[in-house]
Order: sequence, then structure tokens, then C-alpha cells
Amino acid sequence: MAAPIRIGDLLREKGYIGDEHIRYALQVQRVTKEKLGQVLTRTGLVSEYDLVYTVAQQLGIDYVKLDSVQPDFQLLKRFNRNACLAQRVFPYGQTAEGEVVAAISDIPDPKLDQFILRATGMRPHYVMAEESRVVSSIYNFFYFLDNPVEKLMQREVGIIAADTSRTVSPDALINYILLLAVKQRATDVHLRPMSHGIAVAYRVDGVMVNVAFLPPQLSRLATAIKLQAGMDIAEQRLPQDGRWTANLLERRYDIRVSSIVTPFGENIVMRLLSQERASFSFPALGFLQEDVSILARIFDEPFGILLLTGPTGSGKSTTLVAGLTSLDLLGKNVLTVENPIEYVVPLARQTQVNETAGYDFSNAMRHFLRHDPDVILIGEMRDQETASTALTAATTGHLVLSTLHANTAIGALPRLQGLGMDTQMLSESLIGVVSQRLVRTICPHCKVAYRADADERKYLGVNVDTLYKGEGCDACNHTGYIGRTLIYEILVVDREVRQAMEKDIELTQLEDMVRRKGFRNMYDVAVIKVQQGVTTVEEIQRVLGKTRY
Repeated sequence: MAAPIRIGDLLREKGYIGDEHIRYALQVQRVTKEKLGQVLTRTGLVSEYDLVYTVAQQLGIDYVKLDSVQPDFQLLKRFNRNACLAQRVFPYGQTAEGEVVAAISDIPDPKLDQFILRATGMRPHYVMAEESRVVSSIYNFFYFLDNPVEKLMQREVGIIAADTSRTVSPDALINYILLLAVKQRATDVHLRPMSHGIAVAYRVDGVMVNVAFLPPQLSRLATAIKLQAGMDIAEQRLPQDGRWTANLLERRYDIRVSSIVTPFGENIVMRLLSQERASFSFPALGFLQEDVSILARIFDEPFGILLLTGPTGSGKSTTLVAGLTSLDLLGKNVLTVENPIEYVVPLARQTQVNETAGYDFSNAMRHFLRHDPDVILIGEMRDQETASTALTAATTGHLVLSTLHANTAIGALPRLQGLGMDTQMLSESLIGVVSQRLVRTICPHCKVAYRADADERKYLGVNVDTLYKGEGCDACNHTGYIGRTLIYEILVVDREVRQAMEKDIELTQLEDMVRRKGFRNMYDVAVIKVQQGVTTVEEIQRVLGKTRY
């Protein structure tokens, strides 16, 4: 009989953790009674992706990204939600050989075989996924199996539209709108008043999708949302911001609300921020394997400034947190100031901006330096005072991580100078800039190959015959895409780049120099991902433009 797999030993062999991490996890385990793998991921010592992928490789089981899975609801009806939660298994499909495809997050137990066999009469075919995704899939899809949220939402719309006395609360409708957003993986909900009603649109994978059109009698929906978000319902002339916390399918969401006034009424945008534990790794986010070691190296520098740049919603904060959790946080004092705290990093001391109380990024930085930090994470470098304090921290032996709004990695340099940073001090302190965008990935359920045309080959700049696209299916709402991946560029500031910065050479000359040293811009990475069949030319053109980058 083969010896049981020891998770700690596996992760140590792969270099994800050391003996001191295992000792710490065992101390926690004695108190919490959890499995060692659960302790390692909950405390942020290992990402869920790294844990599951390592075990999957050891067992010879495929890893599956559950976010892109569309379950077979007829199969799901044969199972009980609570039993699946107890077993930590999500059965979602069948193989061509008639086996049940079941996602698990741990070493399969023989009892699980019997559980699936009794429910279906079929043997299991296991795939592996992160435990948090297995659990959220169970909650989500079992709920939607019994609750057709689209129909429930339409029924509630009819009830409120017919309620001329205005006695029916719109709160249930707001909840259905949010639940449908969760089902469609939306990040934002837009309520847009028009002349004949209210358009409801979701931002899914970075693209606006119209989902419903509500009758004008539902204009009081805006007031109900403002009330929940703690906004002034009497003020209908000026823009406002608010927030509330909602529990949706056993997950807590921070709902950030913003309103502006239009000729047809108040335009409302609700951003859904899931309050989840940070569990990311560079490969899971979409960084190419050859770039993962470069990122790990610059994040592991003892001092200096490392910046993530890109537009709003490009995943900068997620990458920053992935880099933070890649560090040996057990031996470092990490302080963060964020707006808001999107991901919980258990071994970091995280604080949140409170501008009403006078606690902003620059104010936090002044206090942080008195707390003996090794690493400081600033949610955004937005003004001269914050930039100046960050520069001071970097020159006094601290690693400073932050985000900045700039279109390219090299374009971050003049942006920093515009914030009043001294060129000499900046060249000494800056250790790297990562600029990124998010592009949609081709739906695996309807992915097909096709012959590239002349325009596509010209745009890609490579001689390629076969490309891929999604034809559209129920799983991807007939868009051809599910989920997103990164396209990016990484500028490593070495001695030669520092000297060039000090000489204040033209940015085009600087780019030519770093390209000779192996620098790839976003377009280069995008071309690789198109050739790999991850995304499409059309999607790259939507994000980067139709003129070659």
C-alpha cells in the first residue's frame, strides 16, 4: 500500500514553504483542528491554487478552473446540497465513458466513490479545484437550481409596477438584481434611467451586458438603494457615494454605490466586491511561466518601490496582493492602506482609508513608518504627498508596493515625475513597474479552430494559419468568452535602466534599450496568448486598439 501523501512535504519539495512555515501551521492546527492544507491557505502561507495544483500533479488528476464550468443541472438534481458541502465535492458533468465529473479540493476518499455511486449509479471521474471555488459553486448552482432568479426578478418587477399605493418594498427586487449579478459573474450593476423606463446592465468580464428594461414606475428603486447605502435620499441634485454589506449565497459582499443626476433621473452604479481571503498566485492570474520568476524576484527585493499600473478595473490590486502573498510574510511586518480592503491577507496588518475621519493614503504613510514595517502596501499613489512619503520610505530601507494610473510601464516614469518625484531619487528607488490589462478568454465549451485571414496575420505580425474563437453557447451566454486573463509588460529597473533614467533619455530610446534586453510589451504578450488559443484577435483589438500597439 502506497504511503499517504503529506501535503507539507509536497509543498516544501516544490519550494512553496519551508520548515518554519510548517512549524507555524502545526501550532495553529493544534488550536483550530483543521487540516494542514486548510491552515496553510487560510493563513496565506500558500495560495489555494498552488496547493491544489501541486496535489493534482502528484495524483495525476486534472486541475479545473471552476469559474468557467457550466454544470449539468439534471445531474445536479440527483444530489443533496448539504451532503455535497459535507463531502466538499461538486459533481457537474459526465465523461464520454459515462462517469460523473466531480470537482474536489483534497485527496479523494474511498467513501466519496460510494457517495457518487449511490446517487447516480455511475463511477466518479475526479478533477481538482480550489476549495473556496468548490464551496461557492455548490452554494451558487444548488440555489439557482431551485430558484430561477430571472423569473423571480420579473415577478417582483410586476408586483412593484402594479403597486400604485407604494406599500411594497423594493428590497426583494434589489436582492434578485444582485443575485443575478452573482450568477452572471458581474462586477458592476448599472441602473440607467431612460425616457421610457430604466435599463439594467451588468459589467461581465469587462464588457457591458444589458439584462433587463424596467418600467418607469420603478424609479423609486434608486431611492431604496440609496437608503440601503446610507446616502441622503432627499438630495437628488448632486452626485453621492455610499455602501452597504450584503450576504449573497453565503458570501459577504461590499456593495459600493455611486449616483449621478441625469435628465431622466438618478443613474446608479453598484460595484460588488467579494470580501474573500487572498489566495492567488502569478500563474493562476495569467502570467506566462517564464515571467513568474522575474516577478518573484522583484517582489522579493528588500527595499525600493514596485508599481502596478493600468486603468481602473485592470486587476492591479489583485496582482499586488498576489505578489504580497508570494513573500515570506511570516518573517516580515507588512502594513497596508487600501480603499477598500478587497482581499484579506491574514499575516498582514491591513487598514482602510476613512477620508471622513481624515485617514487617507498620505496620512497612513506618516503613521506606518513608526510601526517598524518591512513592507508597505499603498492602495494608490494619487498625489504628491503620498508619492513623496513613499519615496522616503523606499530610501530608508522599506519595500513599498503601490498602484498608479499610467497606460504603460515606461509611461509610469513621467507620471511619477509629474507627482514631484526627484529623478535622481526615483532612479535609485524604483525597482520595477508592471503594467497590465484584462482580456476575455475563449469559452472552452464552444471553442473552435478556424483559418486566420490576412488582416489577422498582419495585426499579429506573425505567420499563423490556425486561430481559435468561441462560437457562443449557454455556458458563456452566447458571447464566446468566459473569464479573463492578463496581458502585461514588466519593466525591471536594473543598473543600465537607472543610468538611462538619470540621463533623462527619451522614452522611445529607453524602450528600444529595454527591448534589446528582452522586454516584452503588452502587445507581444497578447500575440502569444492569441497563438496559444487563450483569447482572440478581436478581443485584443477591443482592449489595445486596432492599430498595432
